[in-house]
Amino acid sequence: MAAMALLFACNTDVQKKVLVMGQGEINVREKTVSMNNKSGHAEKEMSINDKGAVALNVEVGDSKQTIQLPEENGYYILNLKSDTIVGSQQLIGRDLTNTKVMSQEDLKLKIDSLENLAVGKNVDAVNNFFIKPNQVQKLSSNINARVYGPFKKIPGTIDAAPDNKEPEIYKFYTTTELRELIQNLKELTF
Repeated sequence: MAAMALLFACNTDVQKKVLVMGQGEINVREKTVSMNNKSGHAEKEMSINDKGAVALNVEVGDSKQTIQLPEENGYYILNLKSDTIVGSQQLIGRDLTNTKVMSQEDLKLKIDSLENLAVGKNVDAVNNFFIKPNQVQKLSSNINARVYGPFKKIPGTIDAAPDNKEPEIYKFYTTTELRELIQNLKELTF
């Protein structure tokens, strides 16, 4: 019980969470992110307790840069991949657990929407995101949002959020992965 109280007390100071997406091995310590830039997808979440803007020191191989997190508290993605990351918020009952059979017209609309997202056309910075390499993007003011990155599926069962409200869920793809998904969907059309 004491361990849970300590864990809860530590989490109350978290102002920002950053999901770092890259390739190879990612290490985070305080306000420094380092990545060896090898192959494979990698993710590492970091919590930041500082209020206000925060400068992250980013080291990728021999390259060093500083990336600024805005003043606003919330959940962010830092894309250190060489590919753009695209994604959107997924709503339970609409995007997830939808049991209705998709018509050909609905399928074509979905393909059109995904093609626009892949090139950054229907990005509205509220529910759809287009994050280029070496950019940081705020997803939500909710630091408990759940983010499923490239090559990861959203689980079939999702627990309630800590406040017993509907969980806030986001799904992301690399543009390469999204184009493969679009091609697979096109094969279902006639």
